[in-house]
Amino acid sequence: MPVDSAYLARFKSDLASLSPSDMFKRYVLPDRCMGVTDIDERSLRERIGANFGIDRKNIVIVGSAKLGFTLKHKSAKRKSVSQEDEDEDEDRPAFSPFSGNSDVDVAIVSDVLFDDIWKRCFEFWHGSGYGGIADFWPQGKNFRDYIFRGWMRPDKLPSQGRFTYRVEWFDFFRKLTSDRAAGDYKVTAGLYREEYFLEAYQTIAINECKARVHLTP
Repeated sequence: MPVDSAYLARFKSDLASLSPSDMFKRYVLPDRCMGVTDIDERSLRERIGANFGIDRKNIVIVGSAKLGFTLKHKSAKRKSVSQEDEDEDEDRPAFSPFSGNSDVDVAIVSDVLFDDIWKRCFEFWHGSGYGGIADFWPQGKNFRDYIFRGWMRPDKLPSQGRFTYRVEWFDFFRKLTSDRAAGDYKVTAGLYREEYFLEAYQTIAINECKARVHLTP
């Protein structure tokens, strides 16, 4: 649905006057979603939290589902950061409104879950005997790059041998989607070790958006 013009104008005005950190706190962290307004977002977050043993407050809806529009230009046929399948997505310029083709993107923030999966990955790599073989874990280098940023992309998890966590992750979010936990929308998720890294990632997009509309801090 179209973005409310007054809301978008206020966002752009705040973009000009507030720091990226303040924009994050004002527009990303609050529970209210400006894009996906026709679902029970609290129930969705509680169900995700229950599955991973995490408090609802550490489950944050992000992206266009939260803001009501996308901050970045997104090209068609992009590969989602949190799904295995390539999305048949339309080309979406910055500030395109959340639509029926959009995903509900979720950030899970938990150092306990993050470290648990990290250790499982290390044990898988270390115990396999194939740690030095490049194609044993094709996404291993990318996985490590994201770990450095405090962000775990589930599509970069191992998919070989006895490591089943990646399959379990995607099965859960596919089940949420098929159960219509977010109505007609697909649910995707990424994992952050702590709020610091979530904020850092979100403020990158905010800064890019600021530069795109020719604003200065």
